[in-house]
Amino acid sequence: MKYDAIFILVGVGRCSQALLFLAGVLGLIRYRILPPELRWLVGLIWFGLVMEVVSQAAAALYHSNLWVLPIDAAGELWLLSLVFAWALHSPTFTRAQPWLAAVFVFYVVLSSGLTIEFSREAARFKPAVQVIESLLVLGMAGLYFRKLLHELQVPSLARDPMFWVSAGLVLYFISKLLIALFSNYLLEHYSRQLSLTVWTVNGLLTIVLYLCYLRALWLRLPK
Repeated sequence: MKYDAIFILVGVGRCSQALLFLAGVLGLIRYRILPPELRWLVGLIWFGLVMEVVSQAAAALYHSNLWVLPIDAAGELWLLSLVFAWALHSPTFTRAQPWLAAVFVFYVVLSSGLTIEFSREAARFKPAVQVIESLLVLGMAGLYFRKLLHELQVPSLARDPMFWVSAGLVLYFISKLLIALFSNYLLEHYSRQLSLTVWTVNGLLTIVLYLCYLRALWLRLPK
């Protein structure tokens, strides 16, 4: 039973990586016809692929890959803020975006000790970084849903690329937020089966997120 759960978790991870790569390739193929917000999404996808390679390489060398998490969070938040800056068309958010991203990156650097070296402190899991990132992304997705409700200019949500992106982000980052909030409890009351279940669910939501990316990049854009 335990080995079946591990096999499922590994399979879910491989599937999500394959979907991320497929989304990256599709984004490159359609890059020239994509609007600016989806071009930044393509950049986010390829950044995620680079982080996957680095994480896998560290694990293959029998080193902790937890130091990748703050770098991934900083880059992911910065690129997502650019995606939403273009999608929202809000002068206020556009002015705030560089400050929002810069303050978060500065916080990540300070909290992770990356200015000194990849020390033991930098290799620890930082739930606060994950919590803040999740709340910021959920807030940006909420602003986009608010824009859709106020403007009512989208004839079909299923044909709106950023709706799919925002919906996928909400599902994924709610899962990520809950894992970060209860990480201390999971560590103190460690159960291998519970841990496998939690990360399998998170992996399935990652697959949903990447499917939403694929849907957004695949949609035929209005002329």
